[in-house]
Amino acid sequence: MLRELTAAVLLLLGCSLAAPATKVSNLETSCSTCEFAVRVIHNMWGSDTMDECAEEFIDSICETLQIEDHFVCSGIASAFAEEAVWVIGEILIEPEELCGLLIDGCGNFVNPLTQQWNLSIAPNKPSKAAAKPIDKTKPTLKVLHLSDLHIDRKYTVGLEAQCGEPQCCRPIEDPEEIFMQKPNTNNAGDKIVQPAGKWGTVADCDTPYWLFTNMLDHIAATHKDIDYVVVSGDLESHADWDYTRERHQEMVKNSSDTIRDRLNNLPTFFAVGNHEGVPIDSFAPHFTPEKFHMDWLYGTMADAWSGWVPEDQMDTVWYMGCYMRKMWPGLRVISLNNGYGDHVNFFLYVNQTDPDGSLSWFQNQLVEAEKAGDKVHVVAHIPGGSGEALEGWAINYYKVINRFEDTITAQFFGHTHSEEFNMFYENPDDASSRPTGVTWSAPSLTTYSEYFPAYRVYTIEGQYAGSQYRVIDWAEYYVNITEANANPTKDPEWKTLYASVLAEYEMDDASPAEWDKFITKMITDDKLFGRYRKNFYRQTDKGECDWSCRRGFLCSARKNHHFTPICDDLPLDPPSGGRRVSTLSSSSITRKSKRRKITPNLEAVPTKEEILARARKVVSKHQMKKNRADGKCIL
Repeated sequence: MLRELTAAVLLLLGCSLAAPATKVSNLETSCSTCEFAVRVIHNMWGSDTMDECAEEFIDSICETLQIEDHFVCSGIASAFAEEAVWVIGEILIEPEELCGLLIDGCGNFVNPLTQQWNLSIAPNKPSKAAAKPIDKTKPTLKVLHLSDLHIDRKYTVGLEAQCGEPQCCRPIEDPEEIFMQKPNTNNAGDKIVQPAGKWGTVADCDTPYWLFTNMLDHIAATHKDIDYVVVSGDLESHADWDYTRERHQEMVKNSSDTIRDRLNNLPTFFAVGNHEGVPIDSFAPHFTPEKFHMDWLYGTMADAWSGWVPEDQMDTVWYMGCYMRKMWPGLRVISLNNGYGDHVNFFLYVNQTDPDGSLSWFQNQLVEAEKAGDKVHVVAHIPGGSGEALEGWAINYYKVINRFEDTITAQFFGHTHSEEFNMFYENPDDASSRPTGVTWSAPSLTTYSEYFPAYRVYTIEGQYAGSQYRVIDWAEYYVNITEANANPTKDPEWKTLYASVLAEYEMDDASPAEWDKFITKMITDDKLFGRYRKNFYRQTDKGECDWSCRRGFLCSARKNHHFTPICDDLPLDPPSGGRRVSTLSSSSITRKSKRRKITPNLEAVPTKEEILARARKVVSKHQMKKNRADGKCIL
């Protein structure tokens, strides 16, 4: 009985996968409701039918908690049913603990975000070598960085962009869903508040395919000196309730072929993004049953990336979505699948320790590079400090970066959609210690949900004896979507956001030490911080940012793992006086985790009769939807 009960409750987490600990205003009422509803509904169904009735069960709980996104709740619940049943059968935690995972502060759930494991770090770290100045007379190379394409094949010009759901600018999927009765929806005949624009929309909308191809055509015509391309993950739209393996396979093939065709087969290195999983964030290690294994995705990637990924790396791609390529003498590119550190990859709740040996493999690649005297560029998706990486993964990755600080000369990340950077320090909890590395998260192509589309081009040290292939500088390019949509019959204008990041941020070079100094400068330099915040979004109309807001930006830049006092020295009071910061973690940076949050709005715990009445309506709806009357899932 416990196995079926807990499995069904965990499915409810599909409604809040990106934010497993959702804070609510009336905690006691919401917690009591969750626990009571679980018991009431489960008592009406026997253990023989729970696997059959998981979707109905979750939809009933969503209805009881008055969660707004019923369609998302129902869709995600069915997508996660099979894996959740297996995961809970393995970990066997109590129902109250599951409500604690769902609602922050409810019950005694042991949060997997806090769990630790230790990777054995390679010994014999070489002495820190003094950094050689960049020789600007030497040859250089150019690297194109694309990230978070999030192509929505169902994007439709003219549909509602303010639909009130996690994904808009696309047709509705199920007109029977409750949320479709809202005024601002994509129903035919509704008054459109904000129509989806031709070239994209700054709202909860993703990338029309034609913007993707337009960007590639512009790059091909404008940047004829690109030497290689990195794509740091997330090809699919945010409509994760609509995911299927087949559509994901087609997206991997299509996006790869399109880049290959329009960029003249430039060497291109993809990283696996969290939206490549079906269900979202799901990357099953090989300790799971075979039916959950990722061969369907990794195998498709191996085929699509043939020619870019060496033949001797194909088995590694098939096994865990990682690979290494020796680009030129002295340089290796490593693509690391850090979906194995995704904090809502439920399979990792069973066992987080070095999934599929991925971090061990990564470290071994670095050991080999160090022995050969080669430098390494890393491409991956989720930054460790983004709040969406498990701490166990993040801190072990951190330790590897510190061990191989002289080998790794660039880390190309994405996921955040914004222009961001995250520091590494010799002491992970002390920003006064020596800076050892930095991850650069490139801006997204998608507008979701407050950005203008953009891409980045790095200039790096070129091929010559002694080259360290360090990043020298970069330029960034964007489209003003508002202007582009005002002239929908014309191609959008890709503008220069800035031609030199060093000039933009008044830096001497792109070393970790300079990025650390940049953070310090922004404490007191209003104009410099204003430039960074503008570039963060690629637009200026983001409202005021008080000291609490600014401190959040600066603290975020210092972090590459979670549980750290690394921001304790940032002043609580603005240097020029003003309102004091209320909490140490204060931040106004908008994160992707805002999607699919549970927001119960309950004044009292419903009665047993009220819970069952709501559940019966849900069951009736599902019976009609499935066109069955076999007596299963009846209350």
